[in-house]
Formats: sequence, structure tokens, C-alpha cells
Amino acid sequence: MSRTWKTYDKGDPLPEAYRAMLIHLMSFQGDSEYAGAQRVAENMRFAPRPEEAYRLSKKVMEEMGHAYYVWNLMQDLGVDVDARLAELVRNPEEPDARKVCVINGFRKENWSRWFDSWSDVALFSGVVTPAAVAFLGQYRDCSYLPWARVNSRIHKEEYGHLAFGVWAAKRVIEFGGEAAREDLQARVPKFLRMGLGFYGRPSTGPDRSATFDQYYDVGLKTKRPEELQAEYLELLEARLKEIGLELPAGVEPDYDMRMSYDAGEAQLTMLVG
Repeated sequence: MSRTWKTYDKGDPLPEAYRAMLIHLMSFQGDSEYAGAQRVAENMRFAPRPEEAYRLSKKVMEEMGHAYYVWNLMQDLGVDVDARLAELVRNPEEPDARKVCVINGFRKENWSRWFDSWSDVALFSGVVTPAAVAFLGQYRDCSYLPWARVNSRIHKEEYGHLAFGVWAAKRVIEFGGEAAREDLQARVPKFLRMGLGFYGRPSTGPDRSATFDQYYDVGLKTKRPEELQAEYLELLEARLKEIGLELPAGVEPDYDMRMSYDAGEAQLTMLVG
């Protein structure tokens, strides 16, 4: 049986706690989309051919667009999004965590260590992006309707980024043969760890998220991490098979590459201002 929540549209009065949680989640999405675009642009140095460069540049533009869509919603709620952009533009490598909310995976010091070739660029879109498809897909049904509508558009474009990853990986094999396929397979686990950690800690058990229930109870989160994991793995396994790769077993999630639900009240207060 599906869950239903009270919904809010643009201009509706929002309960204070709901507004704080909403801004918190949108901040991580909007800021991280822009920072992610900055990181993807840095990977242009690995592009082996003009077509790869062109398609990667299209992804950069769309990621910046995702930030723009979400920031517009935040501006409607009174958030100074111009200041957020300024911080990311002026300090792209080390943005101030007191001013913007960027997931750890999109911070320069973490991102740079994963990439040393175009094969890594292809696999990031092929292995991590399915997690974004599943994770952001839940927001299409969230209780804040403007955000739900924006994420319906973002979700479609994330599917396009996944298709880019499949295409790019196939091209690696096309030009590099079996040795390239084996190299791709060996690189899958490092990106799978990030993908598995994308949707946050479990909703139950000793390692459960401290704050998931707060978001779920008001409909800002609409699926439990366990549901998102199942969606992710199903989608990922199908796409890996399409490329000619296998889903590795026994890979543990890396939760440190994202800031999960466990932000304290102090940070939420800071975001609301």
C-alpha cells in the first residue's frame, strides 16, 4: 500500500520544521549538482575524441541546469542563492561548508583520486549515475510539489547521463578490445562503492540513519534506502550487462562520499537563517 502525505505548492505556508528540512535537502541537491558539473568539466582532459568531448560537455551543461532549477525553488523560499553560486565559482576546489552544501564525493580532493583515464569517466556515468536515477527519482513524488515537478525533469536527464555512460564504455571496448573490457571490469568496484552509499544509511538496524524518519514522515523522502538499493542494483546490473560487464559481489557501500540525513539541528538552523 502506497503512503500518502499532505502536500504543499508554491506560495503555501510551510510549517517551520518542514521548511527547514526542505531547504536542507534542496541545498544539498542544488549545490552538489553545480559542484558536480564543475568536477565533470575537469574530466574533459581525458576525452579521447571530439565526439566524447562534445557529449561530456552536454552533460556539464545539464548538471548546471539541474542546479539552476533547484536554486530557483530555494530563491522562492527566501534563500540567497546568488551567494551560493559565488562561493562555488570563487572557490571551486575548496568551497566553504558553512556557505554551501556539497556532498563529499563532489569535493575536489575526493573526486580527483578516482579518475586517471576516460574509462573512469565512462564508468562514473555508467555505475554511479544509476544511483542518482533511483535516489532523485523518489523526489518526483515528494510532498513539496514544485520540487517534485523539477525532479521529474531532472530524472529524465539523469537517464540520459546514464545512457552516456553506457555509450562511452562501449566505445572504450570498441577501440580497445578485450584488454579494455577487462580494465573496465576491474574499475567497477570503486564506483560501485560510491553508488551503494549514494542513498544513505539503512532505515533500520544498528547503523540506521539518525534522521531518515523525519524526512519520510512528511513526504520529503518517499522511499526507504533499502528500496532505493534494490532499484539501483536492478538498473545497474542491466546496464552493465548491456556494456558487457558483470556486477561484482561483496562490495561495501562508501557512505563517507555523501552527507547523509544526519545533519544536526545547528546546520538546519544555519540553512534557514
